[in-house]
Amino acid sequence: MSVALISTPSQLYNFPTSSIFFLKGCLSKEEIDSTCYDLNFDFLSKFKEAGVKWCEFGTDYNTEFEEFIQHYCNQLVDYDWIGISVFTYNSQVFTKKLLEILRPMTNAKIVLGGLGLTNSGSDLECHSFNFGDDMISLDLADYQISGEGDIALPSLINGETWSSDQIDDLTNLPIPDYSDIDFSKYPSNVVTITGSRGCVRKCTFCDVAGIWKKFRYRPGKEIANEIVEMYYEYGVDTIHFSDSLVNGSMKAFREMCAELVKANVPVKWRGLFIFRANMTESDWDLIKDSGCDELWIGIESGSEKIRNDMRKKFTNADMYKSIEELGKRNIKMTYLMMVGYPTETDNDFEDTLDLIRWSERYKKLIEVRTNIVMVVKNTELYDDIPWYGNVETWRYKNSEGILTYADRFLRWKEMVEVTKASGLKVDNRINQLEAVLKIRLDKELHSTDS
Repeated sequence: MSVALISTPSQLYNFPTSSIFFLKGCLSKEEIDSTCYDLNFDFLSKFKEAGVKWCEFGTDYNTEFEEFIQHYCNQLVDYDWIGISVFTYNSQVFTKKLLEILRPMTNAKIVLGGLGLTNSGSDLECHSFNFGDDMISLDLADYQISGEGDIALPSLINGETWSSDQIDDLTNLPIPDYSDIDFSKYPSNVVTITGSRGCVRKCTFCDVAGIWKKFRYRPGKEIANEIVEMYYEYGVDTIHFSDSLVNGSMKAFREMCAELVKANVPVKWRGLFIFRANMTESDWDLIKDSGCDELWIGIESGSEKIRNDMRKKFTNADMYKSIEELGKRNIKMTYLMMVGYPTETDNDFEDTLDLIRWSERYKKLIEVRTNIVMVVKNTELYDDIPWYGNVETWRYKNSEGILTYADRFLRWKEMVEVTKASGLKVDNRINQLEAVLKIRLDKELHSTDS
């Protein structure tokens, strides 16, 4: 039995995409041989922004893309099974083209997996809310695993009854196997580790709670041991955590940090982090001493009232204190911000600008990534909050009147300007983001909705 595991673009490509290497470990545990192909890296390292633009927006197609995919497919035709990781909706355009070329060339059973089998966050016409079903109905794929593939994929390949239901116990998960790749091809020695699945928060705008019904986490010592193994086995020097929150479980987080301090390996780590009221000086020191290099923080708004509406569950006191503690320890921060939440008033938005201006004191450490609030399916914001009009350019009547997309766009522009004026770094893809936002703005201006 021969199995190929493929990652498709568009994802970050400066380090290996993790899903296929984790699945290789799962298959190896069941004595199933597999070979990983990091097509995401191979394609985007060759075509770079031109490739990203086609993958993510479905525009500016180049015949060289098809030639590249055709050549790649020639390597896959003799496998018995082909598993394709569709990481997000940004992988749908490429995956469909790949399947259109590959399917007539092979008798292999084709299995799709990943969050990109549905579309929870894009309003572009090139993205489908039922991508997995679409590919099967077009006879371009045979199976889809829409949940967790740890047990489901080996069981499917072995002809056993399978289910992609969530796994309750994440203890003793297989270690990812990167033996198929040459790390020297990549610009950095980074791998992704998953310490938990799901989230302890149920933010109104986020669909994670709908995807993973229950928050589950691995023992902190086990996570630390995997980091140490990645260092000694592959020379990895940086760990990227895929967790919704790396400190979702403070017990596991503290244990992981303490074990890394004891292991004393020269490995840095970074991940998504939430501010908490119960953090101590010892906690902040442990974070620094364990090798933390950067934290991405879903602050979303500088207004405590708006964060309460979002169910973020941290106060302004928690926020400012935490930033100070990280700043004192020279830990880099990326603020993940949103403007235009339905209940956001001008005063609330001014609170956000005040946060950015205050943060100038740590400008060498902080990057700010700002987006306009999207109404995403399978969230409380989509289902329960009375927005109206087009989902792309939704409107909402709040205490100040009608909040339009044009209003939100102007706030986004001001936010970017204040960020730059404060000396903080902005998202390096700010121009691409603005182009997408302007497309939506144009749709609102030409809409008949009122």
